[in-house]
Amino acid sequence: MQSPSSLYEEACNEQGIPTMITWCHGGKEIAVEGSWDNWKTRSRLQRSGKDFTIMKVLPSGVYEYRFIVDGQWRHAPELPLARDDAGNTFNILDLQDYVPEDIQSISGFEPPQSPEASYSNLLLGAEDYSKEPPVVPPHLQMTLLNLPAANPDIPSPLPRPQHVILNHLYMQKGKSGPSVVALGSTHRFLAKYVTVVLYKSLQR
Repeated sequence: MQSPSSLYEEACNEQGIPTMITWCHGGKEIAVEGSWDNWKTRSRLQRSGKDFTIMKVLPSGVYEYRFIVDGQWRHAPELPLARDDAGNTFNILDLQDYVPEDIQSISGFEPPQSPEASYSNLLLGAEDYSKEPPVVPPHLQMTLLNLPAANPDIPSPLPRPQHVILNHLYMQKGKSGPSVVALGSTHRFLAKYVTVVLYKSLQR
């Protein structure tokens, strides 16, 4: 079975518009037929996870099509619909406004240069890393989740949440050196912690 990416590459090499048709409402055997060949053939969809898909290469235009799910005619309710005189419901595929990608038009594009000021910040020295970190505020060590209930009628403390995010903003105004702003973000999931700290030197 070919992957959707390989089907798309093959479709781009053919004459027409590569179009992905998807059915996501269950079933075992899924096929599709449409007005692109005057309802002559049925094409079987391939399973992709929980959905069924097929890549069609079609000329520009508006087409009617329907799904055959386990031998029964079906339509996708989330897609554009139409009904014929007999009351049959079809899905509508509109490819009139398709604009093909022109890779050559962006081949010579060059991104703008970054401003020089964005690289003028002073780097942190060894003395900056040797300093003791600031003292954690004491109220952060005592959360409401860990406090016992003062009233015996109140239920026990809530269970420890699985996912917690804690952000800190630290600012240091240096008298002799540059001022520093640090933003720290700690993510905890179960018993695993990840902390990211961003530093920025502020010049007066």
